[in-house]
Amino acid sequence: MIIMQAIDTHCHISHTLKRGLKLNILLQHAQANNVIAIIDSPVSIDDYLQSIRYHRSNPKKIYVTLGASPAGYHEMNIDELIGNIRSYAGKKEIVGIGEVGLDYYWVKDYTIRKKQHETFKRFIDLANELQLPLIIHSRDAEEEAVKELTIAETPVIMHSFGGDIDTALECIDRGHYISIPTCVTNRRKHRRLAKEIPLDFLITETDSPYLSPFPDKKRNEPANVIYAVKEIAKIKEISENEVSKVIVNNAKKIFNLKL
Repeated sequence: MIIMQAIDTHCHISHTLKRGLKLNILLQHAQANNVIAIIDSPVSIDDYLQSIRYHRSNPKKIYVTLGASPAGYHEMNIDELIGNIRSYAGKKEIVGIGEVGLDYYWVKDYTIRKKQHETFKRFIDLANELQLPLIIHSRDAEEEAVKELTIAETPVIMHSFGGDIDTALECIDRGHYISIPTCVTNRRKHRRLAKEIPLDFLITETDSPYLSPFPDKKRNEPANVIYAVKEIAKIKEISENEVSKVIVNNAKKIFNLKL
């Protein structure tokens, strides 16, 4: 019997725990749903070390990418962030850079947007230097982010991508991956993407504690990533096991996960 598996390629464990879930319970739930790996993505330097500690205590279950929320770049010490990322990368304790990118939803000021682009380029250069994949936040700035990514030399994931189909297809033409969040169960834009994007360019995430697959449950968690796999299978009208196999292999390849 084939067991359907999943990987949560993007979540925020510290934020999820702050909403009332214990780490051991989070991991138990994930194991019960055959979620074989969880990638934690802190966006604050204050959370970096805690995330690394989660990985150190669960090295075959929790992995880490380090990034920063683009809407807050102008309030951060980017040199310090990059120094921290370099340090953890040097110890082989992270598997990617991100989330990083652009955010036009929260940021309307032209000067701050321009600064976002400058900082985003620094993160792309960092990923190229460290030879690590990039996880991209591009809220209401999808086309602009894709333009900046022409200099990227490592795998690119469009995290919780919310752009149009044409931009998504441009992404895959460039070899980028589209990450489908658990809210694909109830959001039309993600359902359209799941239908149109070839399976070879899809991965799954929860973005927990956000983007719950259940309308009546606001807190999301890594165990729920399995529902994204199930929904993609329904949308594409193929077996859950086929979706699981391809998407898990995509994630393993992108992040070089030895599972």
